[in-house]
Amino acid sequence: MLFRSGGDFLGGLASRRLPTFLVVVASQSAALALLVPVALLAGGLPPGGEALITTAVAGVVGGTGVLSLYHGFAHGRISIVASIAGTLAALIPVGVSVALGDVPSPLRMIGFVAAIVAIIIVSTSAVEHAVAGEAGAHADASSGSAARGGAIFGIAAGACFAGFSLIFSGVRSDATLWLLTILRVASVSALALVFGAARLVGRRPPGGEPIRDGAIPSGLLPRARLLLLLAAAGTGDTLGNLFFFLSANESGVAVAAVFTSIAPITTVIFAALLLGERVSARQGVGIALAGLATVAIALGGVA
Repeated sequence: MLFRSGGDFLGGLASRRLPTFLVVVASQSAALALLVPVALLAGGLPPGGEALITTAVAGVVGGTGVLSLYHGFAHGRISIVASIAGTLAALIPVGVSVALGDVPSPLRMIGFVAAIVAIIIVSTSAVEHAVAGEAGAHADASSGSAARGGAIFGIAAGACFAGFSLIFSGVRSDATLWLLTILRVASVSALALVFGAARLVGRRPPGGEPIRDGAIPSGLLPRARLLLLLAAAGTGDTLGNLFFFLSANESGVAVAAVFTSIAPITTVIFAALLLGERVSARQGVGIALAGLATVAIALGGVA
């Protein structure tokens, strides 16, 4: 899941420089531009009927999750948003599998309880850190405008990622590349519709903040680097979807969702090492507990 965690981190980094909405549309459009020719060269026909509709719905739900995640990264703490999103992305699909008849092992039940406690700890912790414009802040520091470090965006992202896992895992098709292409077409189209509708009624779309002066570099090489950053973010997310789909078909949605949700732990490490994000002792306990809960849910299996 290094592809997904790397893509999430790069997308969040770009969202601290550009409006979140623009970052999501640009990164996913870049991934789509790569997917279409590859799918055409691979041959075969796109899926139709139920597989097409289900994949499109999954794409919209997943795209909403990415928008929430990046927005939380831009205006909150990556460590908080990623921890909550990853924990919920694991907790909800496994909870659904239990509701459908699977009996969780004691270890997995401990993981459930630990996950809930971790979310409460992280989402209710006070956040104190240098934000953009303050002395000592990193050049790509968060704006700090999101309450509780962006916990609400982590909850929204986690719920959407869980929904994506449950929906997309139900698709049965051998046209894997076309499925990934449909995911991107659906998410980009939905975002474009939201943007157009918001403009028509005179409102700003979610994450549609004005572009700051100097956010888009003027030189050719700096602009190429920015485009590469956006393309890498979209490609990482797409590769994450690919490995989730393959894993879900092999091991089931509950296991695949859990291992996908481990990716935010790596994102937190990136934020600490590259952006200098620090957490309080209380937040650290919550983040560590979230990681342990995710591993317990993954290893617990069923009774």
